[in-house]
Amino acid sequence: MLAQSGVTGPVALVSAGWRHDEPRDEPLREAVGLPVHNLGLYAAFRVLEREASDLVSAYTLKQSTLRRIKERYRTAIVPALTAARELYARRRDGDCPWFQQAIRNLQTIDAIFLAEADRLHVEFDEQARPFGHRRVRAEVDRIREKLADCDAVLLAGGHVGVLRNRLAFFGFDRWLTDRKVFAWSAGAMALTDRVVLFHDHTAHGVGLAEVLDRGLALVPNVVFLPHARERLALGDVENVAILARRFAPCRAIGLQNGALLTGPGLASTGARDAALLLAPDGTLAPLPDSPPQEAHALAP
Repeated sequence: MLAQSGVTGPVALVSAGWRHDEPRDEPLREAVGLPVHNLGLYAAFRVLEREASDLVSAYTLKQSTLRRIKERYRTAIVPALTAARELYARRRDGDCPWFQQAIRNLQTIDAIFLAEADRLHVEFDEQARPFGHRRVRAEVDRIREKLADCDAVLLAGGHVGVLRNRLAFFGFDRWLTDRKVFAWSAGAMALTDRVVLFHDHTAHGVGLAEVLDRGLALVPNVVFLPHARERLALGDVENVAILARRFAPCRAIGLQNGALLTGPGLASTGARDAALLLAPDGTLAPLPDSPPQEAHALAP
């Protein structure tokens, strides 16, 4: 896929989601077959913990406050989601005004959480001014120097929260806008407007989907749900319908091994049925096929 997109190397790698395993990229280097510059975002933040402890302390406080807000957010989601499921299960009528209101309630709760998260992030940026810090500037300059020599950027998977936070901390929404980006799993999730956490197969039945935070918004109007068949109850009509409606107008797309989405329209060029669109009526549909173009997301 790299060669088809005109990438001759070298390429940059972001593997911060692997956390302590970030530098263990030998299998990926072998598979890519091109020079790979690992940007080392996880390690870079660990350096800042030692050399910019005042800034990192402020960042940690902000993240702790966000976690407390998220606890209240989850408390609000549970009854709203229960009401939506019960109303849809009774009649499976998407036009039912009570069901539609239940969906709006979920959307409002998600929006309130994102507004609170945005407020915290803005306050931190205005008060701490991380990009004005000498050590942060040094790390950003190092990252940009490596990026300047690369034909494309690879965003690996792993822990989506860590990956998203490191990308946001180092300002990757600015550095990737005009670049070819190949992303998979958590890396694909981080490219979207909103990163959504989900897992339906829990000890208590269907799990609780929740918004983690803003993504980089480089692939807008979509919610990626990697490893969908393993993590989503795709045969649960109520669950699929509510996910599709809750995150509308964004498209909710389940990704499986072999999925390959390309171009601004995210047409499928990979294995059939490996990329599935969750529909408002609770059904699933494969994404349309298209010739290979610049890749935005691929799911292992």
